[in-house]
Amino acid sequence: MKNLLSKSLLVLVAGLVLGSCGQKPTPEPTAEPSAQPTVEPTAEPSVQPTQQPTTEPTETPVDPTVEPTETPVDPTVEPTPDNRPVGEAGINLEDYKNYVLADLGNVMLSLGELDPATMAKVEAQANAGAEAILAGADHLAVMNAFNATKEAIVNEIPLANGVFSFVGKSNAEKTEILGILEAFAVRNGITGISLFEDGGYVMYHDRITLGTETYIPGYGFGTLAEGSINAPLTTEPNAAWQNYYHTWNVSDPGTANYLNDKGSEVSDFYSYIAASYFTTFMNETKDGYDWVPELANEKPVALNDMGGMATKWRFSVKTDEIKYTTNSQIESRKAFNNRPVEAEDYVTPYKLLLTQANGYARGAEMASATTGAIKGAAEYYEKTANGQDDALFEETVGIKCYEEGANTYFEYEFTSPVSQFYSMYYISSSLYMPIPQEFLTLVTPTNYLGFNAEKTETPLDNSLSLGAYALEAWNAGQEVVYKKNPNYVYADSKYKIEGVHINMLPAAEQDQEAGLKEFLAGNTDSSGIPQTQLEKYKNDPRTRKTTGSSNFKLNVNALSQEEWIKMFGVDGTVVQTPEEDYWVCEPALGNSHFVKALSLSIDRVTFADKRGSIASVDYLSSNYMSDPENGISYATTQAHKDAVATLLDQTDGYGYNLELARDYYKVALAELEAEGKYVPGTRDNPTRIELEIAWMYSTHEEAYHNEIEQFLETAFNHESVTGGAYELDVVFWVGNQWSDVYYNKMMLGQYDLGFGSISGNTLNPLDFVSVLSADQAISGGFTLNWGADTNDPAADALVYNGVRWSYDALWTAANAEAIVVDGVNHAAASFGLASHQENEDGTYTSVIDIQLASKDLVDIDVKDVVVFWADYEDVSEYFEESILASSVISEVDENGLLTITITSSSEIVAKYAGNMGFDVYYTLGINGGEHGDVKYSTSYAYFPTAE
Repeated sequence: MKNLLSKSLLVLVAGLVLGSCGQKPTPEPTAEPSAQPTVEPTAEPSVQPTQQPTTEPTETPVDPTVEPTETPVDPTVEPTPDNRPVGEAGINLEDYKNYVLADLGNVMLSLGELDPATMAKVEAQANAGAEAILAGADHLAVMNAFNATKEAIVNEIPLANGVFSFVGKSNAEKTEILGILEAFAVRNGITGISLFEDGGYVMYHDRITLGTETYIPGYGFGTLAEGSINAPLTTEPNAAWQNYYHTWNVSDPGTANYLNDKGSEVSDFYSYIAASYFTTFMNETKDGYDWVPELANEKPVALNDMGGMATKWRFSVKTDEIKYTTNSQIESRKAFNNRPVEAEDYVTPYKLLLTQANGYARGAEMASATTGAIKGAAEYYEKTANGQDDALFEETVGIKCYEEGANTYFEYEFTSPVSQFYSMYYISSSLYMPIPQEFLTLVTPTNYLGFNAEKTETPLDNSLSLGAYALEAWNAGQEVVYKKNPNYVYADSKYKIEGVHINMLPAAEQDQEAGLKEFLAGNTDSSGIPQTQLEKYKNDPRTRKTTGSSNFKLNVNALSQEEWIKMFGVDGTVVQTPEEDYWVCEPALGNSHFVKALSLSIDRVTFADKRGSIASVDYLSSNYMSDPENGISYATTQAHKDAVATLLDQTDGYGYNLELARDYYKVALAELEAEGKYVPGTRDNPTRIELEIAWMYSTHEEAYHNEIEQFLETAFNHESVTGGAYELDVVFWVGNQWSDVYYNKMMLGQYDLGFGSISGNTLNPLDFVSVLSADQAISGGFTLNWGADTNDPAADALVYNGVRWSYDALWTAANAEAIVVDGVNHAAASFGLASHQENEDGTYTSVIDIQLASKDLVDIDVKDVVVFWADYEDVSEYFEESILASSVISEVDENGLLTITITSSSEIVAKYAGNMGFDVYYTLGINGGEHGDVKYSTSYAYFPTAE
């Protein structure tokens, strides 16, 4: 039994701690790693190494056919906390108390600095709780004592109340907040069980001269931007392409339109031709990178400076001095080759993205953004279901480009103040690369960057390049080829390599050695090394070592069945699931000690070394920057080290300790039995705990699953843990596509454990950890771990500045502006259709409720009420009119509730019957401040009359 008190209970009364110690025994991988046969990880396709500040899967996500797991729980059996054998198996009561006392110590350590009066109250509760724990007569009594003590401690800490924004804080202060959020996530298991960082070993052809021999986190080796090719690839039959960089992809994505795709694969194909306002290049010392203007001429200048922060920014941009490139042979497209960029071209991509009728995925994401949001984007998006509206855009959206003197300026406005660096970062996505409206009209938004329906036009014909390369060929299902762009801004000094050739390699879907075979045959310029060949090639002179862009993990569904139904049931708040498709949650995963035992069971060093990856318990990879301007990785900060300390304590340094894992399994079983969630079986008929792990590829069964299964089962099924009364069975699942594990399993709550990772926004990790929230409006729908209620301040002790927050409240305050009431994050205003009834005269009376977060903190001004009709299969079918005159708007009552009573005439009812609803346009003033932009909300009311 490990001595866990020495570090944990420092805050308790010395006599009590020493007394308990004297009685204790004291015995003792956006892409996958090289073993993954998908997108070749060694080519550095991105023209700019920074990532679009959004959240997205590192692969693509899709369709579960597995039946729900049956759990061997008999709810009629009374809890029997002490009915398991003690000695060789199970955990005895005294040892259990020590573990619970250690948990109490960790609760105290999580509180940070409190004012002296509060700390005195907290310590009194902790000491009283420790006494109650030590006095517990059985496991259930000890559990109850701990839970009561934790609740008492938490209740002594005041709750945050008011309007908060920490956006203007220093990088150091933001790093502290990130550490507090990460620590909460670690304590509550919503970071998942990390396995490895997806760096590893990469082989390069002898003809490739890298930009640097030392891998730069967040940048790479500079292969394309600073590297060169010193000899032709003789296996390439096309002589014109022999000096191109050769790589591969599993399949043809069929488009380069990253503007309408959420995965990373299409992004890679787009990035070769894309340019942005700013980019990064390797610094002179080759140990980092510098930010430099690309389409811009200078860094952003604040137009309404607020002490280093501002909402309005501008910078001068290049126009006549840069030109578009196309290699298309279609005459209508050739007309755009060498056409200079014009000022209005800088505005066109925003109109393209934000016009709802175009249906672009990144446009919807941009419209719903909270961090780095563009003024008016949401309003314009919601009003353009029937098509682009240039006048509305100019009136509404905070984007403009204009000439002033000899310069052309791009001006933009955010909804909340940001620093100069983030004003550059949030606007620097290549999604916003200029495009002439005439070209877009010619190719159509549907075909832009892709094929037309008849396949007579390819992405080559339907794209223009301002990036380092331009499309030269797109032979569907076979190859995609890019040629150096002579018009690129840095064509004379960067990207000396003449082109890029991507060959499609479908064999890699099933054969993890397919990419290496192509490399060894001399057909490609780089390759990751699969596990099967790692020992042979990791010390080869052609091999280099990299760090990773993402940490891959086993994501955890820790919900109880009741919680799962609330989120995913027929009336679920996340998605709605028919009863016949309900997932049966495994109770063991709801126990924090069981999940900790799973993590401690995994020998990450052995596992990662076999695959050429990097062992890690971290949620964020080393690419995530605490100080993005100076390249300081968050992984190196004390805030991060403190957050993951409990995962590493008494382990091999990477979270592995087999003995401790078995102890924690014993602790978990004692608690689960005490709660009546499991009843022990017999040696001949053990109680079975089944955990299904969902994977991306069928090859993962041999590549990953079998070893992970062995780790988990070897630890749990040991005689000392179960005495034969239980059996852990870890089973394998895989979908039809690698993305199924995301979209059809984890995001829908249809899993026990799921392999995968989310990456993005590496230069603002404080924003990125939105994906740990259970609130889909915050996570963007990318929540992969389910468990703690992230908007409940009672879920855990999350303390910052001496007050208590929910995870969602502190995250929102750190990234935007949060309205916090008793620690809970509140939307400024929430809408609901309270009633909708037909009257005897054929009119309808409808009532819309608007609930303000707080009458004292939020002021609302309703500008208009609109009735609309839309065909939701064809959004071009849309019409609307104002009915403000027939609407009665109440005063805000003492509870912050405002109502709008709408009387719809029989003529309105007849005209709008069917797919119709109401829009409410309003402005908000928060905490006495000025009213912001016009906001937008919809409450649907379908008229039950004949159309």
